Amino acid sequence: NKAAPLPAMALRLAVRRFCSKPVSSGLASKEVASYTKSLKSFSEQLKGFSFSKYFEEKYFWEKANVGPFFILLFFTPTIYRSVKDYYWAGQLKKLNTEEIISDRYEWLRMSMLQDEVEEALLKQVPAGGFKPVQLGPSSPP
Repeated sequence: NKAAPLPAMALRLAVRRFCSKPVSSGLASKEVASYTKSLKSFSEQLKGFSFSKYFEEKYFWEKANVGPFFILLFFTPTIYRSVKDYYWAGQLKKLNTEEIISDRYEWLRMSMLQDEVEEALLKQVPAGGFKPVQLGPSSPP
């Protein structure tokens, strides 16, 4: 039961070691304040975003930052093709690996059958071995 607090304590010490400066919970440093301020402004921008307002003609052509939209629109075919190629390359690599493994198992099965057949045939060999087969007389007439 006492072993449970040890990992939590080790984790706390590791996190504390990687922290640059300890900041007390009551006082916020300048960096923390600037991060929170930027996060708040970003969240307000997200809350204020509206697709209908953004794509309204006057706002779209005069005020909206349309660069990212057109860049995404321009590169969508390339992005799609790259993602598709990456996916299918992985699938074919996986299939190739599976086929290689399957071929190796098939080779192993055939080798085992061949070994069993050879073993069964060697058991049928007579004690003295086979006599050489001679076709015709050993010397000419």
